[in-house]
Amino acid sequence: PKDFPRIAKTKVFMSCYVLTSIRESPDIARAYGDQIANTMPSPLNSMLKAGGRVVLESDSASYIWDDFEAAVTRKDRTGKVWAPQERVTPEEALKMFTIWAAEYVLREDKLGSLEKGKLADILVLDKDYLTIPGDDISTIQPQVVVFDGKIIYLHKNFANEYNLRPPGVVISSYADLVKTRTPRRN
Repeated sequence: PKDFPRIAKTKVFMSCYVLTSIRESPDIARAYGDQIANTMPSPLNSMLKAGGRVVLESDSASYIWDDFEAAVTRKDRTGKVWAPQERVTPEEALKMFTIWAAEYVLREDKLGSLEKGKLADILVLDKDYLTIPGDDISTIQPQVVVFDGKIIYLHKNFANEYNLRPPGVVISSYADLVKTRTPRRN
């Protein structure tokens, strides 16, 4: 933590996989004590307060809204909050996954925000991410996914409501899609 102002001054980005940090906090507490488990893993807010930029990591085996929820609530699977002082707002988490992530990979001229001349994949969601309670973020379901300028996914209810059946589009519920995924190996 004492290095956060220096990290901010040198414009170094920090990348955190907060969902993993939260999931592993009980093990960290057993190994190193509660103080370390409640201060060191993914100290998002402390880095932001020091003027740093943070991006959030994720991987294909997690549901991205679980990652957002972990950053906002800092709750593990049992509901225990780890490092509550490190919570971020939904707006900050969104920047960490979009605008700041584009800067992190040196592509802010092409990615990270909806602007003329930039590449844009677009999601239509069933809930307003910025206004729902933090504990409900992981329940967000995509209704439409536009990738590379083409609709690639429609939630079956959305497709029925708007009578949409574009050729080649996956029409399903998210729950049904999850059932088709290959289980993650530990």
